[in-house]
Amino acid sequence: MSANLFVSLLVVLFAKLALSALVPRIQTSNVQLEPINDNKYTLRINQLGAVREENVEEIAPGEFLVKGQLNQQFEPQSGTLIVTYEAGRNGYIAKYTYVTKEGLQIPLGLSPDALKSITG
Repeated sequence: MSANLFVSLLVVLFAKLALSALVPRIQTSNVQLEPINDNKYTLRINQLGAVREENVEEIAPGEFLVKGQLNQQFEPQSGTLIVTYEAGRNGYIAKYTYVTKEGLQIPLGLSPDALKSITG
């Protein structure tokens, strides 16, 4: 099982559990899971220089809308990769930006062939 598939399954599992009120609020030094109401929650993971924040909402029974952002800091302070994503009815859409240590924002684009080769 690829890492991306595992993470996706984990997010769906958390969504199902959180939205069914089986998972209470979770607060650790690296993970925060905060149910907002019966059909929405927020998740924040801070690990090894990367911060992932997302909002998940059940928009129909068994159908979720996920909006989030991943910030990956590169050492030694060379810059930050920012991935903004949304997954839902229209599939998965992601935008990639690299911010240099000087604050210059560089939009990044990946071709469909590059994306296929990354996922295996």
